[in-house]
Amino acid sequence: MPGKQAVIEVNANFHHLAGENLFERRDNPRFAEYRGKWAEWPRSFFVGEFPLFIDVEVTSACNLKCPFCATTFRGQKVKKGFITFDLVKKIIDEGSDKGLYGVKFNIRGEPLLHSEISRFVKYGKDKGLIDIYFNTNAMLLTEDVAKRLIDAGLDRLSISFEGYTKEVYERNRIGAVYETVLSNIENMQSLKQKLGVKNPKVRIQTVMLPEIKNHFEEYKDFWQARADELGFLDYKEMKDKKKGRAYPWACPQIWQRMAVWWDGTILPCNHDDDGLLTIGNLNEISIKAAWDSELLRKTRSAHKEGRAHEINACDGCYLRDSEIVKLTEREKIK
Repeated sequence: MPGKQAVIEVNANFHHLAGENLFERRDNPRFAEYRGKWAEWPRSFFVGEFPLFIDVEVTSACNLKCPFCATTFRGQKVKKGFITFDLVKKIIDEGSDKGLYGVKFNIRGEPLLHSEISRFVKYGKDKGLIDIYFNTNAMLLTEDVAKRLIDAGLDRLSISFEGYTKEVYERNRIGAVYETVLSNIENMQSLKQKLGVKNPKVRIQTVMLPEIKNHFEEYKDFWQARADELGFLDYKEMKDKKKGRAYPWACPQIWQRMAVWWDGTILPCNHDDDGLLTIGNLNEISIKAAWDSELLRKTRSAHKEGRAHEINACDGCYLRDSEIVKLTEREKIK
């Protein structure tokens, strides 16, 4: 199997359930161009001049301890810190000059812990980025914070919420309060309506845990009226990494995007929680230099040729493992 050209499935880990599809904004030609490249670049193994998108970690700290989250699983191994405005500015300035379409202001932590998050959003929008968003647990999404994010021009907001009952939610989101988060979500939507604005679009998404599968329709019914989009992510087992597994699956991220941690560490993707594929630091090299680096070139070649298991960071990656499981199960059915 090694040496066989791999096949890429784009956005295979995310599943749209109801409401608007926030990946299909037909009212904006530039957004359509962006999403077209998002699908086509990885499928054709095309390396553009610059990444389409950058994951920017504004903080590695989190206010929750969710048992299925890599940040929780790695615990004290994650060095806690907050990004500076100068570093955010450096990322956006370089990107906006080279055709960058968007950024997501989180990787391992909770972005609303950063006091300057709305300033980061506004700077990106002022520089012409068309897709600025982040994931949040919404515990800190007060009315004041919501108003500042709306004023800054945030395009979308993904809120992670397991299930629809207090029992299921608080069992999986350790440290969160069901009533607080639900109220914050409803207040954000009400505030948008009051101000006569459509953004940020609110997506409610869950990790599809086994207990949620059994109440799937109830979950949809509860959230459809409260969100602009409803979706779910595949559950990924975080404990047992499967090493040495050869399979012709290639990760789309290394043709679409890059990641920058709060301290400037540059990575090829947002799943390398241990920094095994660190390319350099933004305080020393540019994103363009990292994108064109020999390390990333070799990584892309290994994925394209079905040899991703030879890359230490990719061998046992939770995303890779979960996608291989899905594909092999699909093969058994055929």
